[in-house]
Amino acid sequence: MAHDGSTVEGWFYYLAVKDYAAAPRKKPEGGNQDATRVPIDKSFKSPFVGQSVDSVAGWLKEAPKDVNLERKFFAVLDKKAEANDPSVALCRIGDKDGKGDEVKCILWNARESSLILSGFEYGDFDEILKSQGEYL
Repeated sequence: MAHDGSTVEGWFYYLAVKDYAAAPRKKPEGGNQDATRVPIDKSFKSPFVGQSVDSVAGWLKEAPKDVNLERKFFAVLDKKAEANDPSVALCRIGDKDGKGDEVKCILWNARESSLILSGFEYGDFDEILKSQGEYL
């Protein structure tokens, strides 16, 4: 998923590549984060295909400080999610206080996923996890 150019508040998704040089940078003036823009080149292939969510979490934790990426939550498209189209796995690193390295994921509607992430209150992820169970 990528930013469609709208001004609706929510999270924008960045299609990650292994090279941090291509990642969005923090803007000194603040404002919205950069995101992958549509259309997406048909040749794009994620470097994380076939890897675990722990591998993605490790990549996020190792990102340089000037890289403007969320370090606690991320989204994953996988074959199971594709079968339930249009769904995405929303994953969290650590517990609700941001402590620890355990990765937990929930399944969510792809169109609503960036809005749900931007509207999370403290403990919401855990409530969803408890009610629907862990995904992945």
